[in-house]
Amino acid sequence: MRKAETDNWIRGMLFDEYRQCQDVLFSLKLKVQEYPKGKLGIRKRVNKKTLKVYEYPCLKYSNMGKIVNQHISWAEFPKIQKRLESRDKIILEIKSYQDRIRYIDKILGISRSKKIHTDHVGEVLSALSHVGFFERTHSI
Repeated sequence: MRKAETDNWIRGMLFDEYRQCQDVLFSLKLKVQEYPKGKLGIRKRVNKKTLKVYEYPCLKYSNMGKIVNQHISWAEFPKIQKRLESRDKIILEIKSYQDRIRYIDKILGISRSKKIHTDHVGEVLSALSHVGFFERTHSI
């Protein structure tokens, strides 16, 4: 094989990997929206009359710039904890795919203005967010 043929072959392989990474990244971003956001914690309140300390679990997250502390029952605590751990794993996977895409960008010399969007990923995400697809309307 000549050098030009091998360059085109490698370049095509990298473009395929780039598109595949973008598709996986898109699906992971959709999947992470199904999980609850925030951190679990245990709040303590003191009853002023009896001076007893009342502890309860809560989910702390940001909603429209405001911090929300949502009361959670003790029965739901382990379920939500597992879902938050799953969400953290997915976020780590998203970061690894973003790094991979960035690395392939650098190799191929794709500038930010000339990025290849398979199936117009950016347009689909903005259309879904415009419709309200990503808003949290379901309970945890």
